Amino acid sequence: DTSKQTVYAFLGDGEMDEPESKGAITIATREKLDNLVFVINCNLQRLDGPVTGNGKIINELEGIFEGAGWNVIKV
Repeated sequence: DTSKQTVYAFLGDGEMDEPESKGAITIATREKLDNLVFVINCNLQRLDGPVTGNGKIINELEGIFEGAGWNVIKV
């Protein structure tokens, strides 16, 4: 039984700028996956250049996660 294990997802802000990643937040919330932790490196870079909106992506991601009921800790 793995339901009591914590799953960590290490992502960059470039990956979180994609609709599929934002959709994963919605699915995780809907399915009540309370053992999932997203760790996001906000370095404002993607493979093909700067992240859209530059520094605003940090606040945007915070709003998306908090809006979905997640606890957000910025370090």
